[in-house]
Amino acid sequence: MIRLLKNLVFLCFIFFVGYIFGVKEVRFVEIISSSMEPTLMPGDRVVVVKKDVLKRYDIVLIEAPQGKKEPLTKRIVGLPYEKIEIKDGSVFIDGRKIKEPYLEERPSYSLEVEIPEDHYFLLGDNRNRSEDSSVWGPVDASLIRARVVCRYWPLKRISLLRTPVFLKR
Repeated sequence: MIRLLKNLVFLCFIFFVGYIFGVKEVRFVEIISSSMEPTLMPGDRVVVVKKDVLKRYDIVLIEAPQGKKEPLTKRIVGLPYEKIEIKDGSVFIDGRKIKEPYLEERPSYSLEVEIPEDHYFLLGDNRNRSEDSSVWGPVDASLIRARVVCRYWPLKRISLLRTPVFLKR
């Protein structure tokens, strides 16, 4: 109950800043695809803020690198200069397996890629049904528009979308 109240207060603050002061770095976005399930579902509404320092596991709003220029949400998995390998249903960064407790289904594909400067490796949480860096390759930082801060709709799923401490590296 206390967690819900804290989240509601935080959400009210975000709305207040975004609406009253017209802060252009705060936007409200509806999730349109299933690529981030189960973390974000189609129809969820989220608050995004101007990107700042990007970290592994951040959920970001990007402009699609190929095809339609629609906003997509993906999770940062790989950072510049890292080597990503996906094999046996797991992601390895520079040879070390990473924890991904937010996945319901492990990736059924394999790939290996090195991330160049000013690029990020972005994957959807719904790995086998997501058009992401497994298809496009590393994404240029200029296509990353914002960082997702919290989900405010539906109310029963309201939550801050921070990286759990045990996942931070």
